[in-house]
Amino acid sequence: MKKKIIISLTLVIVILTTVFSVFTDNKSIVSYKPYKDGNNSSQMLRKILADNTLQQEKENMFNYASNGSYIASFTEEGSKYGSEPSQITNGLFSMEDEDGTSYYFRGNVDNNNVQFGEYDSDYYVYSYSGMYFQSLEACQEYNSSCSEANKVKLANAGDKMYWKIVRVNGDGSLRLIYNGTSIAHNYSDLDNSSLVGYVPYNLESNDPKYTGYTYDNGKDSFVKKEVDTWYENALGSTVYDSKVVGGRFCSDSSGYKKDTEYGFPDSGIDVFSSLDRLGQSLINDAKSNAPTLKCPSTTESYGGSYRLKAGLITADEMVLAGEALIVTGNSYLGGFQTTRSTSTYIEPNFWTMTPTAYLKISGYASTIRYNILVWTYNMFLIYNDVLDSLGVRPVINLDKNTVIKGTGTEDDPYVVTEPTKYEGVITTEEGSSSNTENAFDNVTIPNDVTWTSQDDSIARIENGKILGLKEGTTTITGVSSDGLTTYEIKVTVIKNPITMSSIYIVIGMLLILILGTTIVLYYKKKFRDL
Repeated sequence: MKKKIIISLTLVIVILTTVFSVFTDNKSIVSYKPYKDGNNSSQMLRKILADNTLQQEKENMFNYASNGSYIASFTEEGSKYGSEPSQITNGLFSMEDEDGTSYYFRGNVDNNNVQFGEYDSDYYVYSYSGMYFQSLEACQEYNSSCSEANKVKLANAGDKMYWKIVRVNGDGSLRLIYNGTSIAHNYSDLDNSSLVGYVPYNLESNDPKYTGYTYDNGKDSFVKKEVDTWYENALGSTVYDSKVVGGRFCSDSSGYKKDTEYGFPDSGIDVFSSLDRLGQSLINDAKSNAPTLKCPSTTESYGGSYRLKAGLITADEMVLAGEALIVTGNSYLGGFQTTRSTSTYIEPNFWTMTPTAYLKISGYASTIRYNILVWTYNMFLIYNDVLDSLGVRPVINLDKNTVIKGTGTEDDPYVVTEPTKYEGVITTEEGSSSNTENAFDNVTIPNDVTWTSQDDSIARIENGKILGLKEGTTTITGVSSDGLTTYEIKVTVIKNPITMSSIYIVIGMLLILILGTTIVLYYKKKFRDL
């Protein structure tokens, strides 16, 4: 009898162990490998990297324009220019910025066109003496004679805005420079160009501080006010504003000292560090030009680092794009010069936000001669007085989560778009699996979708199937490889009724066996006592 009882108990233990092991195994059907984005990049960067071959920087590359042109000698008697075919550069390159690796376009590339935004109403500026101002107030600040009679149309309601990609920033956002209401320009007037205005950088010029995008610890330069006004009127009050982020901008006023301290000939000029970084080719390549995407620290009360919705391109970014000081280049920033002798140009000049130098000319005390690096009518990087009038080309940064489609060419520019989104629901049991397509009606899911789970302890996806792990609710999201389609599944995991019934049956059998064994032992003892 004792032997039978032991066998019965052993059998119960085996059954319980088997059931619980099955239940436990159902909760870990397969090993879990959570998805991790290999390069932790935005859809925009993945798209641009897929559309371009990443180029390698060449030695001394920035002493040359992207077409290989360079300045062979620079003297008061005249300059000599040369061309080096081995230094022709074109395409996508990379450089570190303050947030990571930045990918920038260089040369006369034809696949960095973007269509983003449009004018929601007719847009007017004020024309006065060859200049174009964003408001009557700004025009009258320049000259009180300006009036409503000076109002001219810049764009029509519905005109689309086109841009050129400057670079993908290290934080994944996309930096764009305004390129007008058409990819193809004829520049017959402002509305056919890549400009939104044509103004002085500042209205005062008796102190180096007026080279700053801001100065006196917060006062805006004249050009900054024009950029801000355009942005607020053209994009800031529209649905497109949500796509634009406050990006990094730099008005580098660091390293302000005598030109001789940087190795330049003694010209009696005080210069900023930007001239040292970008203009050493003027002194026979004493050292390589070295543009940077990191804003140097400065203790000046003017210039500095900003977080802005819109700003201007930096001189460093122009050099990266393929421009060089006093050398005719050929980059995506504009057109070309037909010949050096005919002075025929098709691209208007425009301001950067990078200070260059301060010069007090004899006989004109307290007058700035050269102070801001700009791209001029000569199609090269050069200096201009802040009182001069030059073009305004706004620069913005699109949020890193922005999705683009297209190829970036003139015929098929990148277009900011919203991904197609499918939403589904599914209920599954612990230890069970279901096809992802069961969550949708008539939706075929491709194999290139990457899935992530809001709570992978409740449910996850492996091999195209949803695995229920424990009771609860979570959301699983899939993104197609091109980033243009998303699939969102609300998953509810419930207890497995079959598994639970098995447990209850075993528990019941155990209780019956224990009760039966107890009764048998009781009567066996009672009969023995008799």
